[in-house]
Amino acid sequence: MKKLFTSILSVVLLFSMVGSVFAESKKVNYEYSSALVTAAQLDEIFVGAVGVDGEFLVLDQQKAINNGISSDKIKEAEEKIKEYNKITKDVLVISPLLTFVGNQIQFDEIAAEKKGVSKELINATKIDVEKINKAAAEGIVNLAACGGTNKYEDRWYGFDTYFDSCVSNQIIGYLTIGVGITTIASLVTMAISPPAGMALGIAAGLLTIGGGALTVANAYGCGVLIRWSFDKPFWTGSQC
Repeated sequence: MKKLFTSILSVVLLFSMVGSVFAESKKVNYEYSSALVTAAQLDEIFVGAVGVDGEFLVLDQQKAINNGISSDKIKEAEEKIKEYNKITKDVLVISPLLTFVGNQIQFDEIAAEKKGVSKELINATKIDVEKINKAAAEGIVNLAACGGTNKYEDRWYGFDTYFDSCVSNQIIGYLTIGVGITTIASLVTMAISPPAGMALGIAAGLLTIGGGALTVANAYGCGVLIRWSFDKPFWTGSQC
């Protein structure tokens, strides 16, 4: 699980463009259970038993039992979901402390200390901010705002994601410098605001596609369109 969540910057950014901190509890939504199960690195047998309540993952034990899942596997899944939700909580605490200034990210360390944020999280955030700002200064990553088509659309076969040429180049840059999957998820969230809990699954798919294929798809300068069969990308091409 630690390999999945390798970048705290992703933790900071993941929900930074989604709205108010700590979404109110809502009825648990299981619509995107397949993608959520993939994002949390759970076995496919948990599909239908994992949903989202506000911004946090929820496991319905009774549904899991009805699916024939053993108590040991349920306990293991609960531990993974607990870690996933802890990272989500960190995101919601830290995200208001990040601002974009031109092509750089600024982190308000003093405000973080006043809010009681742990030194470990503050230091990890500072390291990630420095890494991405360095890449931005070298032209590897472009953080500047850019117009174009960025959106998420539900389809009968799953969903489509549209990234304009600038966001596509940012994704390619992130893949090039090897940032963590959750940092990529943060960019996905900021660009297209997918349903709660799905950004990490989309980020995992982008890692599967790879920078080379995305570069080819973005070669015409009009952005990238990716079609998904729920949690798996099956077609990547240009928006032209």
